[in-house]
Amino acid sequence: MSFSSEVKNELCRVPMQRPCCTRAEAYGALLHATVFSHREIRLSTASEAIVRRLQALLQRAFSVEGEPQRQGSKYQLTIDDAAQVGRIFDVLGYDRKSHVTYHLNRNELDEECCLASFLRGAFLMAGTVAGPDKKSHLEIKSGHQSLAGEEMSLLLDLGLSPKRASRAGGSLLYFKDAASVEDFLTRVGAPHAAMALMEAKVEKNMRNTINRRVNCETANFVKTADAAARQVVAIRTVLDTRGIDAFPEAMRETVRLRLAHPTDTLAELAQRFDPPISKPGLSHRLKKITEFASKED
Repeated sequence: MSFSSEVKNELCRVPMQRPCCTRAEAYGALLHATVFSHREIRLSTASEAIVRRLQALLQRAFSVEGEPQRQGSKYQLTIDDAAQVGRIFDVLGYDRKSHVTYHLNRNELDEECCLASFLRGAFLMAGTVAGPDKKSHLEIKSGHQSLAGEEMSLLLDLGLSPKRASRAGGSLLYFKDAASVEDFLTRVGAPHAAMALMEAKVEKNMRNTINRRVNCETANFVKTADAAARQVVAIRTVLDTRGIDAFPEAMRETVRLRLAHPTDTLAELAQRFDPPISKPGLSHRLKKITEFASKED
């Protein structure tokens, strides 16, 4: 099951408590129906959960009964009885004309909860959202430019700022930033899905932080190992030609310890002195030894 399907299943479980919000959700779904005219209303979906939700919304909001029919991979919920279609139009404030203008009757969306319910219905019919394993993306498609513009206004009223694009005669409202996607899902009634996205984002950020730290530590280790190898090569070059006595007395203990412990870090090697010395002090001694070996060479 896709993440979009999981989100929509969660939305289908939102209780239908307030009549105004039930009507608003049905309204959002109807404006994204396959057919919405004065003669026929047809809603199409591949989800059994959604078609049952639509059936309940129509019954509660408009006292309209409809029985979904399976057609191939989809369910069709068709209302073609003139009286029932007329009842829906009357409740939503539309004239029973041969042409439906896709505009919003904002009188049906007075409260913020109704705005969110309307968008829930629209998302159930025409929305998709990317899962936690993908880049953030949520969109709602509309076949009508004017409707998309008014839905954009609704989103702005809720403090959300979608992007808009034209698609084959229709319009697309979308979000690409994680915070807006999470906020939208929470507003329309899918807080569990929003939390899944948040947790994935936190986990990804933590993993990236760990990877950066590991890469940094690895780079430091390689740098330290290269420096130690150069020091050992410089020391052995002098020893092979002139022996330990070629080094000044003050350098000999450092030379012996570096040769005995070629893989030690500066901190580890500094602790082997008796008494232990500081890292800066050891670094200075090794630099002097390398410079001395270079001159001897």
